[in-house]
Amino acid sequence: MSREPDFIILGAMKCGTTSLKQNLNTHDEIYALPEEPRFFHSVRYREQGLKHYFSLFHGRDEAIVGESSGFYAWDSWCEETSDRMGRDVPEAKLLYIIRHPVERIASHWAWGLSNGQPWGTINEAVQSVDRLVEMSLYWRQISRYREHFPDDQIKILFLEDLKADPRAFFRDCGQFLGVDPSGFDFEEAATPKNQTADKRTDTRLAQRLRNWSGFWTLKEIIPDSIVQLGEQVLRRDGKIEPDWDPEVRRQVEERLATDAARMLDYCGRPRDFWTFETRSLQDVEPTPFA
Repeated sequence: MSREPDFIILGAMKCGTTSLKQNLNTHDEIYALPEEPRFFHSVRYREQGLKHYFSLFHGRDEAIVGESSGFYAWDSWCEETSDRMGRDVPEAKLLYIIRHPVERIASHWAWGLSNGQPWGTINEAVQSVDRLVEMSLYWRQISRYREHFPDDQIKILFLEDLKADPRAFFRDCGQFLGVDPSGFDFEEAATPKNQTADKRTDTRLAQRLRNWSGFWTLKEIIPDSIVQLGEQVLRRDGKIEPDWDPEVRRQVEERLATDAARMLDYCGRPRDFWTFETRSLQDVEPTPFA
């Protein structure tokens, strides 16, 4: 018999969503789909329908089941995502894990480069890749869901808290989801996952090659041994660090400041929980919450 999801992880990308999902699955009462179904924000919503989506949880005997997708928290990708969820799974609890918004941008950018995206420098990327900044507008993203879900069904989590005290972090998750808060594998929860630093990163030459229209056709006809040799030459070990132009960073922080301050206010966090280099969040006017 098909089931509806009891919880959905919205994102945000590069904020610990992999750790959150994998560690929720260490609890005997919880099951999170191992792969992202990417249902509510994609063509699958119309092509597959709710019956297929609910069938993904078929046969699970855990107390609660759920899924995740980082793209659920990018409204420009699909403006209907929150509307669809509110209409189709109104009882679901939403978990949204976030981090310092500028650090999220840098991590997302580095992850993109490590996966072959021709984004260029951090300064070039934030001006041409919309999702880098938009996914860090946390208040804008969660506000869409607040139109359809009551606040007691929304849990905002912070990567900073996960790093500081994994045990307290997951006990909090357990209480929110209504399962035994002590039922997680807390040793596993303390192990970082999906870190960009563990991957290889394209050099600028490799980025240009991937951006060339004939790259993928050429790759298909080159022997694997040559491809592997090329990757050894054109990719480098370790995490690439952003080299921010001060003016570009100022522009990004200016765009993020009001959103970040409102998000911290909503979560009951002090404004100095996140510190910006070029802008004080203390200057943002407080906003009453409905």
